[in-house]
Amino acid sequence: MATAQPLNKKEMIRKIIKNKKGNSLVFILILLSNALIVTAAIVFISAIQNRSSGALALTPVAFQKADSGLEYVLEKIHQDLDPTDDIDDICDSFSSGSRRCNIDDPEASVYFLDEDENVLSDSDQIDEIKYIRSVGEIDLGINSFARSLRITLYANP
Repeated sequence: MATAQPLNKKEMIRKIIKNKKGNSLVFILILLSNALIVTAAIVFISAIQNRSSGALALTPVAFQKADSGLEYVLEKIHQDLDPTDDIDDICDSFSSGSRRCNIDDPEASVYFLDEDENVLSDSDQIDEIKYIRSVGEIDLGINSFARSLRITLYANP
């Protein structure tokens, strides 16, 4: 019967290293998966930031449309029309269901409100208008941006 002889230190270290060859592969795979997760997170955050910055670039355009709509309506009211004319004389087209005055150039939607802030219809007279709300919109399929302005009309003393 042969008895097992104790291994010396060098042989023990070689045996441990020989048995641990698969550990370095596992360690490298863990490092690579962590790097992949961090990279994916950075790409995702960059995509969101890029989309947000594109939205901010369109905000002034929507605001300019709303402002131009107000200027158009005010000019039409004060220069071209009589206070007893109907509201639909201001608009290029009027949506009766939504009570929205559509203006083609500049492209804007305008709402006329009375003293109690009720939306007026197309058959109401211009002298009933107390507030005007203009909305400029940009529609890019998935993204839609709107800005609105509101002014108060005062009667001449």
